Amino acid sequence: MKRLFIFCASLIAQQTSAAEPNIWEAPLPTQPSETKPFRPVKVPKWVEETLGVGYTLSAMDSKARENAAKHGVTISEMNFVDPFYPYYDSKLLKKRSPHVGLDKLPKDIAEYKKLGVRILAVYPPTLQGEVYETHRDWRRIPTDTKEIPQVDMKKFGHGGSLCPLGPYGDFFVDVLVEILEKHPDVDAFSFDGLHHGGVCYCEHCRKKFKADTGKEIPKSDLNDAAFRRYQHWADRRLEDLVAKAQTRLKAIKPEVALVTWSTNAGRFGHFLSVPRNMSARMNLLFDAPDQEFWLDESNRGNTIVPAFANAYAWSATNHRVAFSEPYLMSHGNPYGKDSFPAHEIERRMMLALTYGAGPSLAVAQPAQLQEAAYHCLDEVQKRKVWLTHKKPEPWAAMLMSDNTKTFYGRESGRVEERYLASPFGAFRACVEEHLPVALINDWNLTDADLKKYAVLILPNAASLDAEQCKAIERFVRNGGGLVASLETSLFDEFGDPRSQFALSELLGVEYRGQPKSTAVPAELDVNFAKSIGADYWEQRKQVFDFRITPGAWLHEGKLKSLIGLDVVTLKAPAMVVKAREGSRILGTISTKDDPKAVAWPAIVERDHGKGRVIYLAAGFDAGYYSYSYPYQRLVLANSIRRVAGDAKQPVTVEAPMCVHSTVMRQTKDGQDRLIVHLFNDVNTTGGHAFPNDDVPLREETLPIHNIRVTFRPGYKIKSIHLEPGGKDLARKVGADGITVVVPRLDIHTMVVAELE
Repeated sequence: MKRLFIFCASLIAQQTSAAEPNIWEAPLPTQPSETKPFRPVKVPKWVEETLGVGYTLSAMDSKARENAAKHGVTISEMNFVDPFYPYYDSKLLKKRSPHVGLDKLPKDIAEYKKLGVRILAVYPPTLQGEVYETHRDWRRIPTDTKEIPQVDMKKFGHGGSLCPLGPYGDFFVDVLVEILEKHPDVDAFSFDGLHHGGVCYCEHCRKKFKADTGKEIPKSDLNDAAFRRYQHWADRRLEDLVAKAQTRLKAIKPEVALVTWSTNAGRFGHFLSVPRNMSARMNLLFDAPDQEFWLDESNRGNTIVPAFANAYAWSATNHRVAFSEPYLMSHGNPYGKDSFPAHEIERRMMLALTYGAGPSLAVAQPAQLQEAAYHCLDEVQKRKVWLTHKKPEPWAAMLMSDNTKTFYGRESGRVEERYLASPFGAFRACVEEHLPVALINDWNLTDADLKKYAVLILPNAASLDAEQCKAIERFVRNGGGLVASLETSLFDEFGDPRSQFALSELLGVEYRGQPKSTAVPAELDVNFAKSIGADYWEQRKQVFDFRITPGAWLHEGKLKSLIGLDVVTLKAPAMVVKAREGSRILGTISTKDDPKAVAWPAIVERDHGKGRVIYLAAGFDAGYYSYSYPYQRLVLANSIRRVAGDAKQPVTVEAPMCVHSTVMRQTKDGQDRLIVHLFNDVNTTGGHAFPNDDVPLREETLPIHNIRVTFRPGYKIKSIHLEPGGKDLARKVGADGITVVVPRLDIHTMVVAELE
């Protein structure tokens, strides 16, 4: 009997292995509503080596496609299903396009193959008119009603949104399988908008949620704890669908990939999608997500946000493969390319690759931009050797928390002020001080991931679960440095408030509440009064007096020369805390201009085990993004350096603050190298326009000369050269390491150190 059981178990395992190829990496930490371990998909080798994602070839003629391929495009889209019709003979979708003949796909496939361009098959995942018309119960219901939406199918033949969490999700996967079986030359799939839309009340979602939880789907309101739990549930359901698609597709063709648009990987507009349309970790189920990289006014184009967006896009893949398509628009309201400078294309593409995202591009451009687009594709290809098989060289890690953004931020109109300002401001400080920082995600708060870093930065990381808090405590106890701010750990993974910081002992403070700081209306100078709005006094909230504690180590260097021991203004969120025994108060805040105000700790330092912690009860990070003073940058940067202790930066860059620098390690073909990206972000007309609507439309380059790059002692370096171009750089060996000088930076260059 035992032998029979073993034989049957072995047979089942073989069948399971055959049906489910080994396409998964190790599981990530568990999230709420999980029914099985979440595993990132393994990225095929060809995807790792892909650089040259070029869109719009499907609408080009043969000559234009040939030009695109000559300039480095190696993969492009091809429509297989549009919102109205399939383009092939489908058994699942019966309608036929009167505009696209069945011979088009075979011709296009043959042409792409001849050019060496991989085929990226497109299917809009939640918009398909025939399905919408024939399966009323598959329609997404976005409000709390049982009334099924209806559109006029004669006017709007594409129908409306379909729900991927019910039977339509399975149908969607069936169509993908059918496409791949009928067209085995397909290399990858792309979906424009694979998301659940935040909430759905269709009968299938209601039944499944009831079966899983015993409850009804609550109203869409993230201030309701029940809805926050529903959001986790919906995220898990969509993740399961993508995992199912990967399993079935890779069982047919192991190298097929999902190279598709993400709706939660860096674009500012997607950060404002609260409730979220998909979890950030769903990007790990894509072989390579691509983000729409917008720099218009509604996406904070002339701020630190575009740089952050690309760093985050790469981090959301666990620093594997991500793409980022710069949208070439002059403004977003109205959308258009009016007067778009050709020079700006290269600026946007080089910014993307500086932060680890491979720049993709819509190749077809207006006549005045076409040659510039080709030039920029060529510039990327010149750098291709050094842009794949890379990881950040670890030193400091900064958390961008998807759970905090969603369950603590809660409202799209407030999420920037409530949460995003903190990581944006901390990131800005690191960029301007040339501190090598890698963005990480909620799932990276584990012993294995954190041990690579010397410093962990938690900008207002409010929503942390118990296991994450334990991992953070162990990280510091074992010698790591921590800089945390504001409400870090005051909420759990559902966004439910705790009565006390979960990390109270580690942070060295006890939570005592929210400060009350509102400026009292007073008589204003008559000339000043003419220029302010009616909301002036309402905006004068969260304004404090900040002072460095006499004798504190903060009172040194440039910070000493900027503010000394004077009382200075801080306009930012703040917490009222009490320092625990053994903590050192480095600075205090009090209500602005109130002679009776009682000061409380703003900056607290504490030793913990072998490590050190600095907690910022005052939001210097949020302030440095939203209401900046230079001293805030120095408070942040000096705190990070302080907790790093003896762990020196891998590379030190001496350059103006407009120079972005990132440090990556490339392991390729048995060779290790360090690659320092340098990007010139000078905008010669920056700050000249009305700030709310200012966007970068750069027309020229202002070169920067004699940038010093120092590699810390300990690296065994064979040679150092400047790329592209292969120029060897003279090395100077000193106590701080090996230093080279970059003679001139126009837009982008790389200092490449070959390691022994």
